[in-house]
Amino acid sequence: MDPLLKLALLVAFCPAPSAMVFYLVSRSRHTTRHAGSSTAGQARRRPAGESIRARLEELDQQIYAWLTYLAMCPAILALVAVLTRVPGVALAIGLFSGSILWTGLCAIKLHQLHQQRAEAELGFDGCRRVAEELNRLPAEGFEVYHDVPFDAFHIDHVLVGPPGVFAIETKTRLDRQRRATHPEVQFDGFRVNWPSESYGLEQTVSRARFLAQWLLEVLGQEIEVTPILTLPGWTVACVAPNPSALVLNPKEIGKLSELKLVHLNEELIRRVCHHLTQRCAVGWPMPARDP
Repeated sequence: MDPLLKLALLVAFCPAPSAMVFYLVSRSRHTTRHAGSSTAGQARRRPAGESIRARLEELDQQIYAWLTYLAMCPAILALVAVLTRVPGVALAIGLFSGSILWTGLCAIKLHQLHQQRAEAELGFDGCRRVAEELNRLPAEGFEVYHDVPFDAFHIDHVLVGPPGVFAIETKTRLDRQRRATHPEVQFDGFRVNWPSESYGLEQTVSRARFLAQWLLEVLGQEIEVTPILTLPGWTVACVAPNPSALVLNPKEIGKLSELKLVHLNEELIRRVCHHLTQRCAVGWPMPARDP
């Protein structure tokens, strides 16, 4: 066999171990996740931040893939250099330029993925922190549901109790300017005035309306759903109230248990909880109508 061909084959097989390791790691993660989901399918309630956790796994797989692409680049360029017979330095300059372009592309993509993962991890931590506060409320007569899934989105938390039904959205953001130990955000009744922009309130209201419409369809009875935007890690200074939505720190949600108003009787609470339990249970069929 031609020594040049031997060298080309050797270089071609250099990425094989990296590709095999990536394949085995991905397969192992998929198998473990599948086995875990089979066991978790017996659970009655989804844990807080389940959708974000799945997003974190997806981002991890993409990061592993791009790291593999980055590692394979030198071997591929070496193979091209061996198989291509171009005199002079033109080939070396071309391969070096290609290496810089490919490395730059991988670096940009990895940077974007790491930013997305950091944001998702912050959101996951925020959902778990809110869940810690909400999980104290069952003792006060409330039922708590986390990560309620629908076709195009999920609602972070749903709270059901005698005062009514509450759709809770969690929004997290780093205080990049580090103005205070306990950063503050103002709510003027219409806008959440973050340090640089306002967001989250419209989404919270729209998803609460969607939940109310869904309850109307499955129950055949109209039920008001109160939207709550909660901001873990931020102190909320309410300049003016909004009659259709609440903006609270997670610790303030517990004050709902102090409300003595009764909007839902026990039978209606049971019916609402039945449908939410079916919606949140993994692998359980959706009921066609109210029992």
